Amino acid sequence: MQLKDNGLRFSPVTVALHWVVAFALLGIFGLQLAIGHASGEALRTELGRVQNLLGLILFLVSIYRFWARITAYHPLPVGTPNPIEVIISRSVAVALALAMVLLPVAVWASRAAAGEGVELPGGWSIPTVLPVNAVLKEVVDVLFNIGASAFLAGLALHVFGAVKNHFLLKNDTLKRMLGKHVEL
Repeated sequence: MQLKDNGLRFSPVTVALHWVVAFALLGIFGLQLAIGHASGEALRTELGRVQNLLGLILFLVSIYRFWARITAYHPLPVGTPNPIEVIISRSVAVALALAMVLLPVAVWASRAAAGEGVELPGGWSIPTVLPVNAVLKEVVDVLFNIGASAFLAGLALHVFGAVKNHFLLKNDTLKRMLGKHVEL
């Protein structure tokens, strides 16, 4: 079984973790909507704990994904893409992988600077080792907002590229990201 990406295809590990990250992000966004519409404080707190757990999973998976992304060969694109598009798509992919490491750290740092712990289901929590500091919290929040905005723009480009490849160019890029073997 192929454990690392190579010039011809993504490894099954990469494909699986790509979709774990995608569904974790959807879960985090969905839980944020649910928290906003929850009727009671107890429900909001429990949904927040589940959201924190998804964020922790996302962080841990993303550390590996970023490392794998910068240390392995990236497969060649399907078809005959424009070289500028290849540079942009690969840059966006690396930036998204890095953001998935840095944004959870920023959430943790913001909460730690506010004196709040990151609570997880089952009574677990992530320790806060930063000092309570309102100025630090403001700085981290600004950096988070800038990073989150850039991340959402990159995510939109990523989705646009996937939709363009599948519907407009009608190539097998999406099939490859579903784990299928495709011819370049």
